[in-house]
Amino acid sequence: MFNQVDECYRQLFEKCPVGLVLCRLDGTLIEMNPAYAAIAGRTVLETLNLNYWEITPQNYAAKSTILENLERSGRCEPWDGDYIHKDGHLVPVRLCGVLVEQNGEPVIFSTVEDISDLKRTSLERQQSEKMLKQSEARYRSLVTTNTQIIWVSTPEGICFELTSWIAYTGQSLAEAENGGWINAVHPDDRAYTGEVWSAAVANRSLYQIEYRIRGQDGNYRYFWVWGAPVVEEDGSVREWIGTCTDIHDRKLVEAENQRLKERYRTLVTTTSQIIWGATPEGLGISSEMLTWMIYTGQSEEEVEGWGWLDAVHPDDHAHSTEAWNTAVAKGGIYKTEYRVRGKDGIYRYFSVCGAPVLEADGSIREWIGTCTNIHDRKLAEQTLQQSEQRFRSLVTTISQIVWVATPEGAGIASEMLSWMAYTGQSEAEFYEWGWLDVIHPDDRAHTAEAWTQALDNRSLYQTEFQLRRHDGTYRHFSVCGTPILEPDGSIREWIGICTDIHDRKLAEAENQRLMDMLNHSSDAIIVRDMTNKILYWNQGAQRLYGWTREEVKGQYIHTLIEKTFPRPKEAIIAELLQQGNWEGEVQHLSRNDRLIMVQSRWTLQRSISGEPCAVLEINTDITARKQAEIALRQLNQELEARVAERTAALENTLAEAQGLNAILDNLADGLLVTDITGQITHFNRAFLAMYGLTVNALKGDYRELAIFGLADLVEKTQSHPSDVFAAEVALAKERIGQVVATAIFKRTADNEPQACFGSALLIRDVTAEKEIDKMKTDFISTVSHELRTPLTSVLGFASIIKEKLESDVFPILANEDRKLQKTIKRVGDNLKIIVSEAERLTSLINDVLDIAKMEAGKVEWQMQPLDPTELLDWATTSTAALFETNGLKLITDIEPELPQVIGDRNRLLQVLINLISNAIKFTESGSITCRINQQNDAICISVIDTGVGIAPEDQPKVFEKFRQVGDTLTDKPKGTGLGLPICKQIVEHHGGRIWVESELGQGSTFSFIIPIYTSDRKSSAKLNLDALVKQLKEHVITTAAVLNENRKTILVVDDDTNIRELLRQQLENEGYNVREAKDGMDAIHQIKTARPDLILLDVMMPQINGFDVAAVLKNDPHTADIPIIILSIIENKERGYHIGIDRYLTKPINTEKLLNEIGLLLSQGTSSKKVLVVDKNASTLKTLSDVLQTQGYNVIEASNPQECIHKALSAKPDMIIIDSIFSQEADLVKTLRFEKGLENVFFIMLSDR
Repeated sequence: MFNQVDECYRQLFEKCPVGLVLCRLDGTLIEMNPAYAAIAGRTVLETLNLNYWEITPQNYAAKSTILENLERSGRCEPWDGDYIHKDGHLVPVRLCGVLVEQNGEPVIFSTVEDISDLKRTSLERQQSEKMLKQSEARYRSLVTTNTQIIWVSTPEGICFELTSWIAYTGQSLAEAENGGWINAVHPDDRAYTGEVWSAAVANRSLYQIEYRIRGQDGNYRYFWVWGAPVVEEDGSVREWIGTCTDIHDRKLVEAENQRLKERYRTLVTTTSQIIWGATPEGLGISSEMLTWMIYTGQSEEEVEGWGWLDAVHPDDHAHSTEAWNTAVAKGGIYKTEYRVRGKDGIYRYFSVCGAPVLEADGSIREWIGTCTNIHDRKLAEQTLQQSEQRFRSLVTTISQIVWVATPEGAGIASEMLSWMAYTGQSEAEFYEWGWLDVIHPDDRAHTAEAWTQALDNRSLYQTEFQLRRHDGTYRHFSVCGTPILEPDGSIREWIGICTDIHDRKLAEAENQRLMDMLNHSSDAIIVRDMTNKILYWNQGAQRLYGWTREEVKGQYIHTLIEKTFPRPKEAIIAELLQQGNWEGEVQHLSRNDRLIMVQSRWTLQRSISGEPCAVLEINTDITARKQAEIALRQLNQELEARVAERTAALENTLAEAQGLNAILDNLADGLLVTDITGQITHFNRAFLAMYGLTVNALKGDYRELAIFGLADLVEKTQSHPSDVFAAEVALAKERIGQVVATAIFKRTADNEPQACFGSALLIRDVTAEKEIDKMKTDFISTVSHELRTPLTSVLGFASIIKEKLESDVFPILANEDRKLQKTIKRVGDNLKIIVSEAERLTSLINDVLDIAKMEAGKVEWQMQPLDPTELLDWATTSTAALFETNGLKLITDIEPELPQVIGDRNRLLQVLINLISNAIKFTESGSITCRINQQNDAICISVIDTGVGIAPEDQPKVFEKFRQVGDTLTDKPKGTGLGLPICKQIVEHHGGRIWVESELGQGSTFSFIIPIYTSDRKSSAKLNLDALVKQLKEHVITTAAVLNENRKTILVVDDDTNIRELLRQQLENEGYNVREAKDGMDAIHQIKTARPDLILLDVMMPQINGFDVAAVLKNDPHTADIPIIILSIIENKERGYHIGIDRYLTKPINTEKLLNEIGLLLSQGTSSKKVLVVDKNASTLKTLSDVLQTQGYNVIEASNPQECIHKALSAKPDMIIIDSIFSQEADLVKTLRFEKGLENVFFIMLSDR
């Protein structure tokens, strides 16, 4: 071998302290160094004559393994063996070899090291490790099997080991840490618990306390809590360790004992027996001999000590005293018979029995006994003895099903009440072997065999079977029975119990199912200890890497699987120890040397003491995905769209390969899956969190879930499997969810119909999106409100300028100068444009505010029966000018004899006018068709145009707020994009729906349906309005004086100078005197100084707002009758009318309407009178309100008695017009008559008669 090697290598070979040897595969030694020969106590020459395998003991298995490893991989791992020394003893050695080639022949080159000293040290270390592991295992077994809660805290009292606490209470680690554990303590116990714990930590003293802890089921149980500091050698506290012991049952027992004591006292005083008590020495205790004294007539002094013996027959003194002294001396049962003298002087035989009550140490605490009148009961003694023995056996098993059988095995009906109650069998049904009928058919054979063997062998009877409950449900039971023997050894009877173990069986099955799921996961799941030795290896790991679980057991993972980490392994381990988890991409090498890229997730597992004990590693094969990513980066920009599609498809394929359950359980959205029978088959953690549910709450039928809306969606998907349904639902903690529900189909052949096998509901928490959407709407609404004030100035001043120019300026400039005439016309046209655009802006602002009010639920709906044909007539009349301007033809297609609908007339008109206007806007030529027909119990109204149409992808967007699909159709879309969303809100409020059908270039059809009106409520047409108004004028006196010849004075209150100037000019033009106030304080001061005839009042002002100013004035008798008109940018009429204001107008101001209201109020001389109208018929309310308001009355509406009382007390009306049906409910009129301020109110009753 060394023919061509330098001399230095020869010397190194000769002088190497480790044995080096070269041999053939058959063991023939070729060459060795002296160190190798010395291991076996021989020289090199002596050793060369030996065979390599002869030096070692004959271990053919080891030899075979070594040769296989050498032939397969060219090397063998180090292994320990023994060499036979020259003197015959064995020398422990460590060998390592590689296969090399010499002269074309494979030979083994090995190193051999004497490890005798190492072996001894290793054995000692292994023994120590074994003992340590046993100790650790015992400790862990104690912790995991202990029924107590074990906790550990820092010296400062901060708990950090709460595994069993978390398992019991259901708190998360984050919730329990840093003192959060006290939240699971009963609220009544928290303060005291905190004080005791703080005192124990501060004083380093023992911590002992009782308090109640809330379990996962929400129930509180009593626990005895004990903790002690673990002290270091220097006296400092290293940590606190303690336990929480469940004493709830003991508490209940103590309470039960107290109850039994009270019952015992009651029994003593009411029983027919004589009950007595004595000291351990046998002396009578008068307080325990109440019944004795009652029966014998002795006093307390007479029965004390041995005095009770005076009531015993003299002939019985000797034997009774002897038996009593013997029992006291031996501490045994005291039984005898003697005659006792009653207070009537007659002696009667009594059976006397007493027993010692023992302390825990075995000493006698007291004697308790009874004296039973045994006249006529001698013959019952044997029966009584047997009954007593059965009773004591029953006491020990009373919580389970107790059964009793004859020696031959037939059930005894009187002793099997719990069996019959549970199974529902009658005596005749379970007689002899009839009890087998309620055993599950699969279990009857082995149950009968076990019972027969027990009867034959007179041995213990133990088995398990499924028992049918009275409702037909089978449950698992563990059965145990034992024979009760007579003194002669014969069997008197059998007594046994059946213990329900059904929940345990289900838990075992569930655990097995979870283990099977884990084992069959497509991911590689590996558990390793802190030395990287593999502890667990699932089938996913076997499929990914190629090694079986048996092959990797005990192997070191980093040696077995060569890894390439994204950064230094030491840094990753440090992060794992610090944060408890790590995730990243790692390159692995499989058994067949295939490079695998995995997404690796490491989770650190800690022992109860908090020390790291293991690492859970989950590896997902992302090799294909990585290869796809590399390929994708090589494609050019022209293929980006196709690459995106392929990537999505690839990711979907990979997601399926990773296991459906893993994906679904980690979805951010909640998921609920049911089968066609209604059973819940799957749900994920997100679903539980969204509804605050536990896993146990979802075991069963979906109909049992107390979650509004989900059951309806499941039923819809089952009845309409081809449709997809969506709804908004309420989640836990006042959050909002969006649900999408669909049926699930099985895959079938192309020519076979798909089969539905369940439903899937996906729930997304949209609370944040809803809040953002509301913030956006609120912002736009606020901006719109703020625009009203400047818009009022623009519109008002433009109108004044237009009027002045037309009345004063243009007539003066009129001449034949064509240029001047052209200028005049241009100025006039420009002013018209300003007014027109300002009015259009007002309309847009009203749209924005409409949608905001609808979303906030502040819209006042005036529901009444309506004729759909009339609705369409009103709408087409309102849009007739648009048809003429655009040259379009209107076609109506109305089904005859249509029923009425129930709705708000103005709002439904708004929908129709919006749809018709949109159709005209997007139709250049052709026609617009308006169609009405009945569909089941609803009326369908459609607007059909021949315009440009809407693309399919844009159709879902047309009903979204602030969306204008017209961007793609016209150069200049007008409006806010709120018209159709408002229509949708209105239609849905009416219980209908709205939709669009369209093809691009072929026109569009917008349709909505409204429910048919079917109410039999009285019609408002029957009201005699003339008579009603006449009654009002007779009983509600108003000062209908004509305006004084002097000009009326109006006070304008507004913090905006421009608005005040505008109103001043408009009012002065009408002949009024105008005063101005810049804010509320200024207004109050001016009114007190000089009283105006009417007040125009803004709401939003600094210091004091308009509502507060109105309240001050209306509560002052000197100013209460001054009419007040509020002019505001906000809609809050209800508040204004409650205060007592007369009119409420919103900006921008309609000048004509304002002047009409001012004239009407001033003609009345004081504030208009208030009338409260109460009727459940919305149509009647609307009609009465319209008529009364035109007569100058301030109308307040109510639709039920409760609302009537509330508004009457707050508004103090002058008259109440009320439906006669309401007036009879709970003496409503009488109730209002007794309220302060309503004593003189005038009532008018409305009746059908």
